[in-house]
Amino acid sequence: MRPSCLILDDSRLVRAVARSLFEALGFSVLEAEDVKDGLLQCARSAPDLVLVDWNMPDADGISFIRAVRADASLSQPKLLLCSTETRLSEIRAALRAGADSYMLKPFDRPKLQHRLRRFGFL
Repeated sequence: MRPSCLILDDSRLVRAVARSLFEALGFSVLEAEDVKDGLLQCARSAPDLVLVDWNMPDADGISFIRAVRADASLSQPKLLLCSTETRLSEIRAALRAGADSYMLKPFDRPKLQHRLRRFGFL
């Protein structure tokens, strides 16, 4: 069975690029463009991994991460926060909120593969 990934990002372009990378690595892919839809997708589909954008129109990625980690009914996927934010304090805040890892945008296949290996998907 292929692992599943939810790409949560308000940018259609980022979702398309990430989808291409994840599918090439053998993942089935779902997409969501905001936190509300992302939480619905997690409840419906129980993805193995969620690629979470930091900045979205309805809430930030940290809010999504906290909501997932606080909801015992969800499958508790690996959460990979992805952002252009480089301040160490922000990265630490994401990890304290429950992110499993952090990756800077723009990312490419080697960077993604490194994180996926750490999570045990590859």
